[in-house]
Formats: sequence, C-alpha cells, structure tokens
Amino acid sequence: MNIRIRRSGSLAMLGVGVWVTMMVAPSANAAITGVSVEQPADGLRTGCSYTVTATVDAPVSEAGEVTIGVTGVPTNGEERWVAEYHPESGTATISWTPTHTGRQNVFAQQFKPGQYTSADYTTVDVVGNGVNTGSSCLPLP
Repeated sequence: MNIRIRRSGSLAMLGVGVWVTMMVAPSANAAITGVSVEQPADGLRTGCSYTVTATVDAPVSEAGEVTIGVTGVPTNGEERWVAEYHPESGTATISWTPTHTGRQNVFAQQFKPGQYTSADYTTVDVVGNGVNTGSSCLPLP
C-alpha cells in the first residue's frame, strides 16, 4: 500500500514540476515562424537594398536577439547581422544589399547566449547587378 502512495505522489510531483517549468520558461517554445525577402518583379540585384523580415512568436526579451544572415555567397560562406526587433508586429528586419549573384539562403536565428532557440530560412536567387537610385533599382545589362 505504501508503494502505491509513493508512486502516486511521485507522479503528482512530476506533473507539478512540468507545469512550473512551462509557466516559468515560455521561451522554450519560441520560434522563428517565417523569413521573407522583399522581391521586386524584375528580381533581386546586387548593389540594391531589400528588406529581410523574420517573423517571431516570442519577444527578444524572452527568447533572445534575432540575427539574419546569408549563406551560399563566395566570400567566407556566410554573412550575418543583428536584426532590429519590432514588438508591435512581432518581426525583426534588416536592410540587405546582395554583393554576389546566384542562389543564396537567407536565414534567421533567435537565441540567447549559450541557448539555441530557433531558426528558419528561405532561398532566393539574385539574378543580376543593379544600381541603387535611392527610390528604385536600375538593372544593369
């Protein structure tokens, strides 16, 4: 009889422990829920700036800063920047100017130092070179 009580008591304590963990650490379920790159009709071009947006479901104060980067470029293989968080929309953004043509993965990560939270990416194709005129991108041949 004592064995049953101890087992039931242990299960009850385990349940309370799980509940407390869920209430204290909501960022454990935080996620980057999407990554998008502003894409004009004539495609992305080097030399022109585009807005990269990461959608997050937990604020930076809970789940850590958001970094946005690009892989697949011929330099060191990766470029990365800390994004500006917008709490009113649950997004983080950077202004990105491609430096190389070709297919590239644009990714976002959210993390606290020593603790990984989440990541997501989208693949884009930088189709050519361009000149940023300030209000638009002038495609070069």
